[in-house]
Amino acid sequence: MTWQQTIFAYPTLLATLISVILGVYGLRYILQHGRTPVLSAFFAVNVGLAVWTGFAALKLLSTVPSVKLLAYRLLYIGVAPLGAFALLFALAYTGREQWFRPRVIAGLLAVPALYLGLLLTNPSGVAFESTRLFQTGGVVVMRVDVGVGHLVLHTFYNALLSMLAIAIVVYEAVRLGRSYMPQAVLISAGIAAPFVFVLFSSLGVPPFGSDGVNLIPTSAAVTSTLLGFAIFRYRFLDLPPIAYTTAMEESPDGVLVLDSNERIIHANDRGMELLTDFGAEIGDSVDEISSGIDLTSSRNDSVQVGSVDDDPVFLSVRAQELVSQTRAIGWVIVLRDVTEIHRQKQIIEAKNEKLALLNQIVSHDIHNDMGVVMGNARLVEEMVDDTAAETRLQTIIRNSEHASELTDTVRSLMKTMLDGDDEPAKSVSVGSVLWSEIESVRVGNERAEITLSNDIHGAQVLADDMLGTVFRNLLTNAVRHNDTDAPEISVTVDEESDHVLVRIADNGPGIPDEKKDTVFGRGNKGLESPGTGIGLYLVDTIVSGYGGEVWVEDNGECGAVFVVKLRKA
Repeated sequence: MTWQQTIFAYPTLLATLISVILGVYGLRYILQHGRTPVLSAFFAVNVGLAVWTGFAALKLLSTVPSVKLLAYRLLYIGVAPLGAFALLFALAYTGREQWFRPRVIAGLLAVPALYLGLLLTNPSGVAFESTRLFQTGGVVVMRVDVGVGHLVLHTFYNALLSMLAIAIVVYEAVRLGRSYMPQAVLISAGIAAPFVFVLFSSLGVPPFGSDGVNLIPTSAAVTSTLLGFAIFRYRFLDLPPIAYTTAMEESPDGVLVLDSNERIIHANDRGMELLTDFGAEIGDSVDEISSGIDLTSSRNDSVQVGSVDDDPVFLSVRAQELVSQTRAIGWVIVLRDVTEIHRQKQIIEAKNEKLALLNQIVSHDIHNDMGVVMGNARLVEEMVDDTAAETRLQTIIRNSEHASELTDTVRSLMKTMLDGDDEPAKSVSVGSVLWSEIESVRVGNERAEITLSNDIHGAQVLADDMLGTVFRNLLTNAVRHNDTDAPEISVTVDEESDHVLVRIADNGPGIPDEKKDTVFGRGNKGLESPGTGIGLYLVDTIVSGYGGEVWVEDNGECGAVFVVKLRKA
Protein backbone atom coordinates (compact mmCIF):
# COMPACT_ATOMS: atom_id res chain seq x y z
CA MET A 1 0.00 0.00 0.00
CA THR A 2 1.50 3.38 -1.04
CA TRP A 3 -1.00 5.79 0.54
CA GLN A 4 -2.29 6.21 4.05
CA GLN A 5 -5.28 7.92 5.61
CA THR A 6 -4.77 10.29 8.54
CA ILE A 7 -6.74 13.08 10.15
CA PHE A 8 -3.51 15.05 10.54
CA ALA A 9 -3.47 15.69 6.78
CA TYR A 10 -6.72 17.64 6.83
CA PRO A 11 -5.39 20.91 8.36
CA THR A 12 -2.53 20.90 5.88
CA LEU A 13 -4.88 20.24 2.95
CA LEU A 14 -7.15 23.01 4.24
CA ALA A 15 -4.16 25.36 4.25
CA THR A 16 -3.42 24.34 0.66
CA LEU A 17 -7.02 24.99 -0.39
CA ILE A 18 -7.15 28.44 1.26
CA SER A 19 -3.80 29.43 -0.25
CA VAL A 20 -4.89 28.31 -3.72
CA ILE A 21 -8.17 30.23 -3.43
CA LEU A 22 -6.42 33.41 -2.30
CA GLY A 23 -3.73 32.97 -4.95
CA VAL A 24 -6.35 32.61 -7.69
CA TYR A 25 -8.20 35.62 -6.27
CA GLY A 26 -4.99 37.67 -6.34
CA LEU A 27 -4.15 36.54 -9.88
CA ARG A 28 -7.66 37.38 -11.08
CA TYR A 29 -7.37 40.79 -9.46
CA ILE A 30 -4.06 41.39 -11.21
CA LEU A 31 -5.50 40.41 -14.58
CA GLN A 32 -8.51 42.69 -14.11
CA HIS A 33 -6.90 45.74 -12.51
CA GLY A 34 -3.20 45.52 -13.28
CA ARG A 35 -0.20 44.52 -11.24
CA THR A 36 0.88 46.48 -8.18
CA PRO A 37 3.62 45.70 -5.63
CA VAL A 38 1.00 44.80 -3.01
CA LEU A 39 -0.80 42.42 -5.37
CA SER A 40 2.41 40.86 -6.64
CA ALA A 41 3.77 40.22 -3.14
CA PHE A 42 0.40 38.90 -1.93
CA PHE A 43 0.21 36.50 -4.88
CA ALA A 44 3.79 35.30 -4.29
CA VAL A 45 3.09 34.61 -0.59
CA ASN A 46 0.05 32.47 -1.41
CA VAL A 47 1.87 30.57 -4.14
CA GLY A 48 4.66 29.81 -1.66
CA LEU A 49 2.14 28.68 0.97
CA ALA A 50 0.29 26.49 -1.55
CA VAL A 51 3.50 24.78 -2.74
CA TRP A 52 4.72 24.27 0.83
CA THR A 53 1.48 22.80 2.18
CA GLY A 54 0.70 20.80 -0.96
CA PHE A 55 3.98 18.87 -0.93
CA ALA A 56 3.81 18.63 2.87
CA ALA A 57 0.45 16.86 2.53
CA LEU A 58 1.90 14.58 -0.18
CA LYS A 59 4.85 13.74 2.09
CA LEU A 60 2.46 12.81 4.90
CA LEU A 61 0.00 10.79 2.82
CA SER A 62 2.58 8.72 0.94
CA THR A 63 4.21 5.67 2.50
CA VAL A 64 6.95 5.31 -0.14
CA PRO A 65 10.32 6.56 1.24
CA SER A 66 11.52 7.96 -2.11
CA VAL A 67 8.26 9.87 -2.61
CA LYS A 68 8.44 11.25 0.92
CA LEU A 69 12.02 12.43 0.37
CA LEU A 70 11.16 14.01 -3.00
CA ALA A 71 8.15 15.76 -1.50
CA TYR A 72 10.34 16.98 1.36
CA ARG A 73 12.78 18.56 -1.07
CA LEU A 74 10.08 20.07 -3.30
CA LEU A 75 8.09 21.67 -0.46
CA TYR A 76 11.06 23.97 0.18
CA ILE A 77 10.50 25.55 -3.23
CA GLY A 78 7.51 27.15 -1.54
CA VAL A 79 8.69 27.62 2.02
CA ALA A 80 12.32 28.74 1.46
CA PRO A 81 11.44 32.13 -0.12
CA LEU A 82 8.48 32.84 2.20
CA GLY A 83 10.55 35.13 4.44
CA ALA A 84 11.56 37.21 1.41
CA PHE A 85 7.96 37.28 0.14
CA ALA A 86 6.70 38.35 3.56
CA LEU A 87 9.21 41.21 3.71
CA LEU A 88 8.30 42.37 0.20
CA PHE A 89 4.62 42.30 1.13
CA ALA A 90 5.27 44.37 4.27
CA LEU A 91 7.28 46.90 2.26
CA ALA A 92 4.51 47.23 -0.34
CA TYR A 93 1.77 47.36 2.27
CA THR A 94 3.46 50.24 4.10
CA GLY A 95 4.16 52.20 0.93
CA ARG A 96 7.89 51.54 0.68
CA GLU A 97 7.64 50.65 -2.99
CA GLN A 98 11.00 52.23 -3.78
CA TRP A 99 12.55 48.95 -2.60
CA PHE A 100 10.83 47.04 -5.38
CA ARG A 101 13.86 47.01 -7.64
CA PRO A 102 15.12 43.92 -9.48
CA ARG A 103 18.46 44.09 -7.65
CA VAL A 104 16.79 44.12 -4.23
CA ILE A 105 14.39 41.30 -5.08
CA ALA A 106 17.20 39.20 -6.53
CA GLY A 107 19.29 39.81 -3.42
CA LEU A 108 16.49 38.69 -1.10
CA LEU A 109 15.88 35.52 -3.13
CA ALA A 110 19.57 34.65 -3.51
CA VAL A 111 19.80 32.88 -0.13
CA PRO A 112 16.67 30.72 -0.68
CA ALA A 113 17.97 29.82 -4.13
CA LEU A 114 21.33 28.81 -2.63
CA TYR A 115 19.63 26.67 -0.03
CA LEU A 116 17.45 24.94 -2.64
CA GLY A 117 20.57 24.10 -4.61
CA LEU A 118 22.20 22.62 -1.52
CA LEU A 119 19.01 20.73 -0.62
CA LEU A 120 18.85 19.02 -4.00
CA THR A 121 22.53 18.04 -3.99
CA ASN A 122 23.17 17.90 -0.22
CA PRO A 123 27.01 17.91 -0.34
CA SER A 124 28.54 16.60 2.90
CA GLY A 125 25.09 16.58 4.53
CA VAL A 126 25.02 20.39 4.70
CA ALA A 127 21.25 20.52 4.08
CA PHE A 128 20.21 17.38 5.97
CA GLU A 129 22.28 14.70 7.66
CA SER A 130 19.95 11.69 7.57
CA THR A 131 16.35 10.54 7.19
CA ARG A 132 14.45 7.85 9.04
CA LEU A 133 10.99 6.31 8.84
CA PHE A 134 8.94 5.27 11.83
CA GLN A 135 5.33 4.64 12.69
CA THR A 136 3.39 6.71 15.23
CA GLY A 137 -0.30 6.38 15.90
CA GLY A 138 -0.67 4.12 12.89
CA VAL A 139 0.87 6.69 10.57
CA VAL A 140 4.19 6.24 8.78
CA VAL A 141 6.19 9.45 9.06
CA MET A 142 9.66 10.48 7.93
CA ARG A 143 11.95 12.44 10.18
CA VAL A 144 14.84 14.45 8.72
CA ASP A 145 17.88 15.44 10.76
CA VAL A 146 18.72 18.82 9.29
CA GLY A 147 22.22 20.15 8.75
CA VAL A 148 23.89 23.47 9.39
CA GLY A 149 22.84 24.81 5.99
CA HIS A 150 19.18 24.36 6.89
CA LEU A 151 19.60 26.15 10.22
CA VAL A 152 21.52 29.10 8.80
CA LEU A 153 20.22 29.53 5.25
CA HIS A 154 16.61 28.59 5.91
CA THR A 155 15.48 28.84 9.53
CA PHE A 156 17.61 31.78 10.65
CA TYR A 157 17.30 33.70 7.37
CA ASN A 158 13.51 33.35 7.12
CA ALA A 159 13.09 34.21 10.78
CA LEU A 160 15.18 37.35 10.35
CA LEU A 161 13.23 38.55 7.30
CA SER A 162 9.88 37.73 8.90
CA MET A 163 10.77 39.62 12.08
CA LEU A 164 11.80 42.60 9.96
CA ALA A 165 8.48 42.44 8.06
CA ILE A 166 6.50 42.35 11.32
CA ALA A 167 8.53 45.25 12.73
CA ILE A 168 7.79 47.40 9.65
CA VAL A 169 4.05 46.74 9.78
CA VAL A 170 3.77 47.30 13.55
CA TYR A 171 5.92 50.45 13.43
CA GLU A 172 3.71 51.98 10.74
CA ALA A 173 0.53 51.07 12.62
CA VAL A 174 1.82 52.54 15.90
CA ARG A 175 2.90 55.70 14.11
CA LEU A 176 -0.50 56.18 12.46
CA GLY A 177 -2.68 55.35 15.45
CA ARG A 178 -4.79 52.64 16.95
CA SER A 179 -7.29 52.56 14.08
CA TYR A 180 -4.66 50.69 12.05
CA MET A 181 -3.66 48.30 14.81
CA PRO A 182 -6.27 45.56 14.08
CA GLN A 183 -5.15 45.03 10.49
CA ALA A 184 -1.49 45.24 11.54
CA VAL A 185 -2.11 42.55 14.18
CA LEU A 186 -3.79 40.29 11.61
CA ILE A 187 -0.93 40.59 9.13
CA SER A 188 1.77 40.25 11.78
CA ALA A 189 0.10 37.19 13.30
CA GLY A 190 -0.14 35.61 9.86
CA ILE A 191 3.58 36.14 9.22
CA ALA A 192 4.54 34.90 12.70
CA ALA A 193 2.30 31.78 12.75
CA PRO A 194 4.85 29.32 11.20
CA PHE A 195 7.55 30.37 13.68
CA VAL A 196 5.14 30.01 16.60
CA PHE A 197 4.43 26.46 15.41
CA VAL A 198 8.19 25.80 15.10
CA LEU A 199 8.65 26.99 18.69
CA PHE A 200 5.82 24.77 19.96
CA SER A 201 7.31 21.80 18.10
CA SER A 202 10.79 22.45 19.56
CA LEU A 203 9.35 22.66 23.08
CA GLY A 204 7.18 19.58 22.57
CA VAL A 205 3.95 21.43 23.39
CA PRO A 206 1.04 18.98 22.72
CA PRO A 207 -0.05 18.11 20.10
CA PHE A 208 3.39 19.03 18.77
CA GLY A 209 6.34 16.79 19.47
CA SER A 210 9.39 15.16 17.94
CA ASP A 211 7.76 11.71 17.91
CA GLY A 212 4.49 12.77 16.31
CA VAL A 213 3.30 14.05 12.94
CA ASN A 214 4.95 17.30 11.82
CA LEU A 215 2.19 19.89 12.28
CA ILE A 216 4.28 22.93 11.33
CA PRO A 217 2.84 23.06 7.76
CA THR A 218 -0.65 23.45 9.26
CA SER A 219 0.44 26.93 10.39
CA ALA A 220 -0.05 27.98 6.77
CA ALA A 221 -3.79 27.59 7.35
CA VAL A 222 -3.53 30.22 10.09
CA THR A 223 -1.47 32.49 7.85
CA SER A 224 -3.83 32.16 4.88
CA THR A 225 -6.96 32.60 7.02
CA LEU A 226 -5.66 35.77 8.67
CA LEU A 227 -4.55 37.27 5.35
CA GLY A 228 -7.87 36.37 3.75
CA PHE A 229 -9.82 37.96 6.58
CA ALA A 230 -7.67 41.10 6.34
CA ILE A 231 -8.35 41.36 2.62
CA PHE A 232 -12.12 41.31 2.90
CA ARG A 233 -12.29 43.26 6.16
CA TYR A 234 -9.91 46.09 5.27
CA ARG A 235 -9.83 45.78 1.45
CA PHE A 236 -6.12 46.54 1.30
CA LEU A 237 -5.84 45.16 -2.23
CA ASP A 238 -7.99 47.93 -3.74
CA LEU A 239 -7.79 50.76 -1.18
CA PRO A 240 -4.54 52.52 -0.27
CA PRO A 241 -2.45 50.60 2.29
CA ILE A 242 -1.21 51.95 5.62
CA ALA A 243 1.53 54.31 4.48
CA TYR A 244 -0.55 56.03 1.83
CA THR A 245 -2.61 57.64 4.59
CA THR A 246 0.30 59.01 6.62
CA ALA A 247 -0.26 62.59 5.47
CA MET A 248 -3.98 62.14 5.91
CA GLU A 249 -3.64 61.06 9.54
CA GLU A 250 -1.44 64.03 10.41
CA SER A 251 -3.56 66.57 8.54
CA PRO A 252 -5.32 69.33 10.52
CA ASP A 253 -8.18 68.97 8.04
CA GLY A 254 -10.81 66.29 8.32
CA VAL A 255 -10.13 63.51 5.80
CA LEU A 256 -12.66 60.79 5.03
CA VAL A 257 -12.21 57.71 2.83
CA LEU A 258 -15.34 56.40 1.13
CA ASP A 259 -15.87 53.09 -0.60
CA SER A 260 -17.61 52.70 -3.95
CA ASN A 261 -20.99 52.78 -2.18
CA GLU A 262 -20.20 56.24 -0.76
CA ARG A 263 -19.95 54.90 2.77
CA ILE A 264 -17.31 56.15 5.18
CA ILE A 265 -14.74 53.43 5.84
CA HIS A 266 -11.99 55.52 7.41
CA ALA A 267 -11.41 58.94 8.95
CA ASN A 268 -8.36 60.64 10.40
CA ASP A 269 -8.45 62.12 13.91
CA ARG A 270 -9.89 65.44 12.78
CA GLY A 271 -12.38 63.60 10.59
CA MET A 272 -13.52 61.53 13.58
CA GLU A 273 -14.10 64.76 15.53
CA LEU A 274 -16.24 66.13 12.70
CA LEU A 275 -18.19 62.86 12.45
CA THR A 276 -18.92 63.08 16.15
CA ASP A 277 -20.15 66.66 15.71
CA PHE A 278 -22.44 65.50 12.90
CA GLY A 279 -23.73 62.50 14.87
CA ALA A 280 -22.27 60.15 12.25
CA GLU A 281 -19.80 57.27 12.46
CA ILE A 282 -17.70 54.88 10.39
CA GLY A 283 -19.96 52.87 8.10
CA ASP A 284 -22.51 55.64 7.57
CA SER A 285 -23.26 57.19 4.23
CA VAL A 286 -21.61 60.51 3.46
CA ASP A 287 -25.13 61.99 3.25
CA GLU A 288 -25.22 61.76 7.05
CA ILE A 289 -22.81 64.72 7.09
CA SER A 290 -24.55 66.87 4.51
CA SER A 291 -26.66 66.25 1.44
CA GLY A 292 -24.84 69.16 -0.20
CA ILE A 293 -21.54 67.29 -0.61
CA ASP A 294 -20.93 66.77 -4.33
CA LEU A 295 -18.50 63.92 -5.01
CA THR A 296 -18.36 64.80 -8.71
CA SER A 297 -16.79 68.20 -8.05
CA SER A 298 -13.09 68.74 -7.32
CA ARG A 299 -13.65 72.38 -6.33
CA ASN A 300 -13.43 73.64 -2.76
CA ASP A 301 -17.17 74.09 -2.47
CA SER A 302 -18.46 75.67 0.72
CA VAL A 303 -21.24 73.67 2.35
CA GLN A 304 -23.33 74.58 5.39
CA VAL A 305 -23.38 71.55 7.69
CA GLY A 306 -25.28 72.84 10.72
CA SER A 307 -25.00 75.52 13.34
CA VAL A 308 -23.45 76.18 16.74
CA ASP A 309 -25.26 78.61 19.05
CA ASP A 310 -27.50 79.55 16.10
CA ASP A 311 -24.43 80.51 14.03
CA PRO A 312 -24.11 78.54 10.78
CA VAL A 313 -21.09 76.26 10.34
CA PHE A 314 -19.45 76.00 6.90
CA LEU A 315 -16.98 73.44 5.56
CA SER A 316 -15.02 73.57 2.35
CA VAL A 317 -15.31 70.20 0.63
CA ARG A 318 -12.86 68.80 -1.90
CA ALA A 319 -13.55 65.32 -3.26
CA GLN A 320 -10.97 63.23 -5.11
CA GLU A 321 -12.01 59.99 -6.78
CA LEU A 322 -9.87 56.91 -6.14
CA VAL A 323 -9.34 55.11 -9.43
CA SER A 324 -7.65 51.76 -10.03
CA GLN A 325 -7.13 50.83 -13.66
CA THR A 326 -9.98 53.09 -14.85
CA ARG A 327 -12.34 51.68 -12.20
CA ALA A 328 -13.67 53.90 -9.41
CA ILE A 329 -13.06 52.22 -6.05
CA GLY A 330 -13.93 55.09 -3.70
CA TRP A 331 -13.32 58.71 -2.80
CA VAL A 332 -11.16 60.80 -0.51
CA ILE A 333 -12.92 63.85 0.93
CA VAL A 334 -11.04 66.71 2.59
CA LEU A 335 -13.12 68.83 4.95
CA ARG A 336 -11.87 72.18 6.24
CA ASP A 337 -13.73 74.43 8.67
CA VAL A 338 -14.15 77.73 6.82
CA THR A 339 -16.82 79.22 9.07
CA GLU A 340 -14.62 82.19 10.01
CA ILE A 341 -13.53 82.70 6.40
CA HIS A 342 -17.16 82.58 5.29
CA ARG A 343 -18.06 85.16 7.96
CA GLN A 344 -15.24 87.45 6.85
CA LYS A 345 -16.34 87.03 3.25
CA GLN A 346 -19.84 88.16 4.16
CA ILE A 347 -18.41 91.18 5.97
CA ILE A 348 -16.29 92.08 2.93
CA GLU A 349 -19.26 91.66 0.60
CA ALA A 350 -21.33 93.96 2.83
CA LYS A 351 -18.53 96.55 2.83
CA ASN A 352 -18.23 96.29 -0.94
CA GLU A 353 -21.95 96.98 -1.28
CA LYS A 354 -21.52 100.11 0.84
CA LEU A 355 -18.48 101.16 -1.19
CA ALA A 356 -20.43 100.65 -4.39
CA LEU A 357 -23.22 102.84 -3.04
CA LEU A 358 -20.71 105.50 -1.95
CA ASN A 359 -19.06 105.31 -5.36
CA GLN A 360 -22.42 105.93 -6.99
CA ILE A 361 -23.03 108.96 -4.76
CA VAL A 362 -19.55 110.42 -5.45
CA SER A 363 -19.65 109.66 -9.16
CA HIS A 364 -23.14 110.86 -9.83
CA ASP A 365 -24.69 113.10 -7.20
CA ILE A 366 -21.70 115.04 -5.83
CA HIS A 367 -19.96 115.30 -9.19
CA ASN A 368 -23.10 116.59 -10.90
CA ASP A 369 -23.84 119.07 -8.12
CA MET A 370 -20.29 120.45 -8.30
CA GLY A 371 -20.74 120.88 -12.04
CA VAL A 372 -23.86 122.94 -11.40
CA VAL A 373 -22.03 125.05 -8.79
CA MET A 374 -19.12 125.80 -11.15
CA GLY A 375 -21.44 126.60 -14.07
CA ASN A 376 -23.52 129.02 -12.07
CA ALA A 377 -20.41 130.61 -10.51
CA ARG A 378 -18.97 131.34 -13.96
CA LEU A 379 -22.27 132.85 -15.11
CA VAL A 380 -22.41 135.09 -12.04
CA GLU A 381 -18.77 136.06 -12.57
CA GLU A 382 -19.66 137.43 -16.02
CA MET A 383 -22.56 139.43 -14.58
CA VAL A 384 -20.81 141.34 -11.78
CA ASP A 385 -18.32 144.22 -11.96
CA ASP A 386 -17.43 144.38 -8.31
CA THR A 387 -13.75 143.46 -7.78
CA ALA A 388 -14.30 141.96 -4.35
CA ALA A 389 -17.20 139.84 -5.63
CA GLU A 390 -15.11 138.62 -8.58
CA THR A 391 -12.31 137.59 -6.24
CA ARG A 392 -14.69 135.55 -4.12
CA LEU A 393 -16.32 134.01 -7.18
CA GLN A 394 -12.90 132.96 -8.51
CA THR A 395 -12.21 131.33 -5.15
CA ILE A 396 -15.52 129.47 -5.40
CA ILE A 397 -14.72 128.35 -8.94
CA ARG A 398 -11.17 127.28 -8.04
CA ASN A 399 -12.33 125.27 -5.01
CA SER A 400 -15.20 123.77 -6.98
CA GLU A 401 -12.79 122.62 -9.68
CA HIS A 402 -10.58 121.07 -7.01
CA ALA A 403 -13.58 119.33 -5.43
CA SER A 404 -14.64 118.04 -8.85
CA GLU A 405 -11.15 116.68 -9.51
CA LEU A 406 -11.17 115.12 -6.05
CA THR A 407 -14.44 113.32 -6.75
CA ASP A 408 -12.91 112.02 -10.00
CA THR A 409 -9.92 110.71 -8.06
CA VAL A 410 -12.08 109.08 -5.37
CA ARG A 411 -14.26 107.54 -8.08
CA SER A 412 -11.17 106.10 -9.77
CA LEU A 413 -9.84 104.77 -6.47
CA MET A 414 -13.13 103.06 -5.68
CA LYS A 415 -13.21 101.55 -9.15
CA THR A 416 -9.77 100.12 -8.48
CA MET A 417 -10.86 98.73 -5.11
CA LEU A 418 -14.11 97.24 -6.38
CA ASP A 419 -13.22 96.08 -9.89
CA GLY A 420 -9.44 95.78 -9.93
CA ASP A 421 -9.37 91.98 -9.58
CA ASP A 422 -12.10 91.36 -12.14
CA GLU A 423 -10.39 92.75 -15.24
CA PRO A 424 -7.01 91.26 -16.16
CA ALA A 425 -4.30 93.52 -17.58
CA LYS A 426 -4.21 93.85 -21.35
CA SER A 427 -2.01 95.43 -23.99
CA VAL A 428 -2.32 99.22 -23.88
CA SER A 429 -0.55 101.85 -26.00
CA VAL A 430 1.38 104.21 -23.72
CA GLY A 431 1.54 106.85 -26.46
CA SER A 432 -2.21 107.01 -27.05
CA VAL A 433 -2.98 107.30 -23.36
CA LEU A 434 -0.30 109.96 -22.78
CA TRP A 435 -1.41 112.06 -25.74
CA SER A 436 -5.00 112.02 -24.57
CA GLU A 437 -4.16 112.96 -20.97
CA ILE A 438 -1.66 115.67 -21.99
CA GLU A 439 -4.25 117.34 -24.21
CA SER A 440 -6.80 117.13 -21.40
CA VAL A 441 -4.43 118.78 -18.89
CA ARG A 442 -3.45 121.52 -21.36
CA VAL A 443 -7.07 122.68 -21.48
CA GLY A 444 -7.47 125.19 -18.69
CA ASN A 445 -3.69 125.28 -18.02
CA GLU A 446 -2.55 127.46 -20.94
CA ARG A 447 0.42 128.80 -18.99
CA ALA A 448 1.92 125.29 -18.67
CA GLU A 449 4.24 123.98 -21.36
CA ILE A 450 4.05 120.19 -21.75
CA THR A 451 6.46 118.54 -24.19
CA LEU A 452 7.22 115.04 -25.41
CA SER A 453 10.93 114.52 -25.89
CA ASN A 454 10.85 111.32 -27.94
CA ASP A 455 8.62 109.05 -30.02
CA ILE A 456 6.15 107.26 -27.74
CA HIS A 457 3.81 105.62 -30.22
CA GLY A 458 5.34 102.12 -30.28
CA ALA A 459 5.39 101.25 -26.58
CA GLN A 460 2.80 98.66 -25.45
CA VAL A 461 2.38 97.84 -21.75
CA LEU A 462 0.23 95.59 -19.57
CA ALA A 463 -2.45 97.84 -18.07
CA ASP A 464 -6.15 98.69 -18.37
CA ASP A 465 -8.45 101.70 -18.68
CA MET A 466 -7.16 103.10 -15.39
CA LEU A 467 -3.72 103.90 -16.87
CA GLY A 468 -5.02 107.32 -17.98
CA THR A 469 -5.85 108.12 -14.34
CA VAL A 470 -2.19 107.51 -13.44
CA PHE A 471 -0.83 109.97 -16.00
CA ARG A 472 -3.62 112.51 -15.39
CA ASN A 473 -2.81 112.68 -11.68
CA LEU A 474 0.94 113.00 -12.25
CA LEU A 475 0.54 115.69 -14.94
CA THR A 476 -2.02 117.63 -12.88
CA ASN A 477 0.23 117.53 -9.80
CA ALA A 478 3.20 118.72 -11.86
CA VAL A 479 1.19 121.77 -12.94
CA ARG A 480 -0.73 122.48 -9.74
CA HIS A 481 2.21 122.26 -7.33
CA ASN A 482 4.55 124.22 -9.59
CA ASP A 483 5.65 127.52 -7.99
CA THR A 484 6.89 129.17 -11.22
CA ASP A 485 4.97 131.47 -13.51
CA ALA A 486 5.50 129.10 -16.45
CA PRO A 487 5.39 125.41 -15.47
CA GLU A 488 7.49 123.26 -17.77
CA ILE A 489 6.60 119.55 -17.98
CA SER A 490 8.72 117.08 -19.96
CA VAL A 491 7.44 113.57 -20.71
CA THR A 492 9.77 110.83 -22.00
CA VAL A 493 9.22 107.13 -22.67
CA ASP A 494 12.10 104.64 -22.67
CA GLU A 495 11.72 101.00 -23.67
CA GLU A 496 13.85 98.35 -21.96
CA SER A 497 13.94 94.60 -22.50
CA ASP A 498 10.98 93.79 -20.26
CA HIS A 499 9.72 97.17 -19.10
CA VAL A 500 8.72 100.64 -20.24
CA LEU A 501 9.79 103.67 -18.19
CA VAL A 502 7.62 106.80 -18.36
CA ARG A 503 9.27 109.89 -16.84
CA ILE A 504 7.28 113.02 -16.07
CA ALA A 505 9.69 115.82 -15.08
CA ASP A 506 8.76 119.31 -13.89
CA ASN A 507 10.57 122.53 -12.90
CA GLY A 508 8.70 122.97 -9.63
CA PRO A 509 10.00 123.06 -6.06
CA GLY A 510 10.88 119.35 -6.01
CA ILE A 511 10.30 116.87 -3.20
CA PRO A 512 12.67 116.49 -0.21
CA ASP A 513 14.41 113.14 0.17
CA GLU A 514 12.63 112.35 3.43
CA LYS A 515 9.26 112.65 1.66
CA LYS A 516 10.06 110.79 -1.56
CA ASP A 517 8.46 107.59 -0.28
CA THR A 518 5.73 108.93 2.01
CA VAL A 519 4.46 111.17 -0.76
CA PHE A 520 2.71 108.05 -2.14
CA GLY A 521 1.03 107.36 1.18
CA ARG A 522 3.11 104.18 1.72
CA GLY A 523 3.34 103.16 5.34
CA ASN A 524 0.49 105.49 6.37
CA LYS A 525 -2.66 104.05 7.89
CA GLY A 526 -4.86 106.49 6.03
CA LEU A 527 -5.00 107.28 2.36
CA GLU A 528 -3.76 110.83 2.72
CA SER A 529 -0.11 111.61 2.04
CA PRO A 530 1.54 114.90 3.15
CA GLY A 531 0.66 117.75 0.87
CA THR A 532 -0.73 115.75 -2.03
CA GLY A 533 -4.13 114.37 -1.07
CA ILE A 534 -4.97 110.89 -2.31
CA GLY A 535 -3.95 111.28 -5.93
CA LEU A 536 -0.46 109.79 -5.59
CA TYR A 537 -1.77 106.99 -3.38
CA LEU A 538 -4.15 106.15 -6.21
CA VAL A 539 -1.24 106.24 -8.70
CA ASP A 540 0.80 103.84 -6.57
CA THR A 541 -2.17 101.51 -6.08
CA ILE A 542 -2.99 101.28 -9.77
CA VAL A 543 0.62 100.83 -10.95
CA SER A 544 1.29 98.18 -8.30
CA GLY A 545 -1.79 96.33 -9.53
CA TYR A 546 -0.17 96.16 -12.97
CA GLY A 547 2.94 94.60 -11.45
CA GLY A 548 4.85 97.84 -11.96
CA GLU A 549 6.50 100.48 -9.78
CA VAL A 550 6.42 104.23 -9.32
CA TRP A 551 8.96 106.46 -7.60
CA VAL A 552 10.19 110.05 -7.54
CA GLU A 553 13.65 111.44 -8.36
CA ASP A 554 15.26 114.86 -8.39
CA ASN A 555 15.18 116.84 -11.64
CA GLY A 556 18.60 118.43 -11.40
CA GLU A 557 18.75 121.37 -9.00
CA CYS A 558 15.02 122.08 -9.09
CA GLY A 559 11.93 120.09 -9.81
CA ALA A 560 10.97 116.44 -9.54
CA VAL A 561 10.77 113.46 -11.89
CA PHE A 562 8.03 110.90 -11.37
CA VAL A 563 9.04 107.57 -12.91
CA VAL A 564 6.42 104.96 -13.81
CA LYS A 565 7.79 101.49 -14.56
CA LEU A 566 5.34 99.24 -16.44
CA ARG A 567 5.66 95.72 -17.80
CA LYS A 568 5.85 95.44 -21.57
CA ALA A 569 2.94 93.65 -23.22
